[in-house]
Amino acid sequence: MPDDSLPSGHQNSATHVVRESSPYSFEREHLEPEQVRQLYKGFPLSLIASLVIALMLSVSQWKVIAHADIILWNLILSSVLLARLVLWLSWNNLHQLYSTRFWLNSFRVGAWLTGLAWGSAAFLLFATEASIYQALLAFTLAGIATGSITSLTVDKYCSIGFVILAISPLSVVMLLQDGPTAFFMSGMTVIFIFFVIAGTARTRNTMIDQLTKQFDLLRLSEALDKKQRLDQIVNSAQSIFINENKIQAALENLLRDTLPLCDSKLGFIGQVNKDEQGQPYMRALVFSSSKSNDLQLSLFREKNLPTNGEYRNLTTMFGSIMLSGKPLITSHLGRDLRAAVLPPGHPAIESFIGIPIFNGKEQVAMLGLANAPAGYSSDTITDLEPILKSIAQFVQTLNHQQQHEQDQAALEASNQQHQTILNDIADGVVIINKLGIIESFNHAAETIFGYRAPQIIGKNVSVLMPEPYQSMHDGYLKNHLHTGKKNIIGIGREVRGLRRNGQEFPMDLMVSRVYQQGEPVFIGIVRDITEKKRIDDLRTQFISAASREILGPLNLISEAITLLRKRAVEELPEHIANLTEIAQTNSYQLQKLMGDLIEMQNLSRGDMPFNLSHQAALPLVRAAISQQQTFSDIYQSKAIITENLNNPMIHTDAHRFEQAIGHILQFLLKVSGRHGVVPIALSEERGHIKIEMRSNNHKLDTDARSNLQQQLGKRPGITHSNYNNGSELGLTIAKEIIEKMHGKIELQDSAEVLNFALTFPQAPQSY
Repeated sequence: MPDDSLPSGHQNSATHVVRESSPYSFEREHLEPEQVRQLYKGFPLSLIASLVIALMLSVSQWKVIAHADIILWNLILSSVLLARLVLWLSWNNLHQLYSTRFWLNSFRVGAWLTGLAWGSAAFLLFATEASIYQALLAFTLAGIATGSITSLTVDKYCSIGFVILAISPLSVVMLLQDGPTAFFMSGMTVIFIFFVIAGTARTRNTMIDQLTKQFDLLRLSEALDKKQRLDQIVNSAQSIFINENKIQAALENLLRDTLPLCDSKLGFIGQVNKDEQGQPYMRALVFSSSKSNDLQLSLFREKNLPTNGEYRNLTTMFGSIMLSGKPLITSHLGRDLRAAVLPPGHPAIESFIGIPIFNGKEQVAMLGLANAPAGYSSDTITDLEPILKSIAQFVQTLNHQQQHEQDQAALEASNQQHQTILNDIADGVVIINKLGIIESFNHAAETIFGYRAPQIIGKNVSVLMPEPYQSMHDGYLKNHLHTGKKNIIGIGREVRGLRRNGQEFPMDLMVSRVYQQGEPVFIGIVRDITEKKRIDDLRTQFISAASREILGPLNLISEAITLLRKRAVEELPEHIANLTEIAQTNSYQLQKLMGDLIEMQNLSRGDMPFNLSHQAALPLVRAAISQQQTFSDIYQSKAIITENLNNPMIHTDAHRFEQAIGHILQFLLKVSGRHGVVPIALSEERGHIKIEMRSNNHKLDTDARSNLQQQLGKRPGITHSNYNNGSELGLTIAKEIIEKMHGKIELQDSAEVLNFALTFPQAPQSY
């Protein structure tokens, strides 16, 4: 009965099980047939020798022994030899009908009877009064015993039994004779028997050694032959896969060649996968039969094979193999409790072996073989190890192909979805590879540039640019790939585009770089700003015109009010003096507003130049305070420097620096109220120069402070909607100027204190 299973941990093949043959099993399997062959082969010679010696002994003893005793002894010996002759003839013609043990035991009985017949000569042919004839009888029996070693030594029971039965009676007869000769003759007989036994044992051991070597050579030859057949099977399957790139055909050829190797009539190979819940299931890949055209198997595959060839019922023997990871071996499937009823139409199965196949620790396949007449054992798994490894490789390759197909389908679906999303984006999206070739062009880009996607995809993106950028683009791209410098990547900027009809237009461009399969891909986001530029130009023209039309009269009005106020204190009534003060304040605010609008317009257009150089910070702060003296007088507050470093240096534009400080001072002087003080402190902090300006008693409520935090937050941008809800255009302008000079502005506020902290990189004392 073959083993039902092997221990867990079997990978690619079962654990090799070595079954040691005991000496007794070796003797029964290999030694006894050889003994029988040698014994029966030597019988004709021993028969002839026995007849000749018996005739010579009878003639020599005829004068001294009674004739009746001689005739009786010859009849006994002849009867035994005749019976053995019949046994020899039967063995030559009928040895297949009976077992080796039967023929061996029969020969032993015949040899013992022959020895007994020769031993009877000691009683029937012993010359009591003639010592010379006694010696002749003794030498004859000794010669018979010695000669028996030649033909009977292959079996110790035959040789020892024959010698004892042939010589022992003579020893007994001699012992019954008084005298030293009889005693020594008996002793010699015993010694002779001992040497016969020893010689027989040596001969038998020599024979066993020779037979062992012969069978070892035979097993080695069989193993080499089997290995050669396995290599041929594996190489044939691999050749099919390499030449045709068809795993199914390679597996079919592999299984078809494996069946005769295991003397099997049916076989299958299944792929083991896992479902969404992590439960294993098997999908049948190939079936094979030892019959060239197995109609029953073909009908089963066409009509009764489960959907997609998948076996998901884990209560069957397939499920047992997948769950346990152990082989299943049975000599009679119909009586095995582990086996379920075969599917309708399935060919009958008697003996069966199911072998799980692993790739590392993962079960990837299963091999099933059925209907071997001699059944299966764990040795079957060991013998098939190269086959199992090849199946694992083929199925793993099949898994990779299936995964690749799934990934390809998912990628195509994803690309289609991405293209749909890109087409729904309002901005133009142009994707190019590292050579500048357009790979994707969405609907908005079609509208902007006037090309249909099929017309432009595959062309160089430079066709969308006017000269000189068109000629220079490939050089820019190669330089970026070579040096890694980003240039415009990740930075939005305004550039010129070229439509299909040759018209140039302004556009905002943002370029991003991503990697696909290790290669850089560039994504350009394009927005047509033709209309925006037209509106900006109209706004700029309006602001310029308004500035000219408003600032001139406003300056005259402001100057007139200033002169009027100088006299108002002495000549005008008090209520008129208050009105002139209000008018002067409002005129200054209008002048400031118009100035801020012009500066804001210049900043938004990028027209404000910066001339950065090393400057001492303290004189610049003092100059800014001095420039705001008029606002100090208007708001009746002042700014003072409370802390100062020893001539701190910064890298800045002096004019723009004073301008930014001035905007912040104007705001703080206004919110500090009458008699307010704005302290200014300069300090060094980690390689930076920090300038703090604060109002210790501001008049802003919570909402106003919140608006300021938002206004000075993360780049709110220069827009014309900043001047509302407590916001100040001047602060927005100051923030933009400071950041363009590589500085930073932060606001720290509370119910009582409003603190502006400006930070600039410190410059060395000498440059």
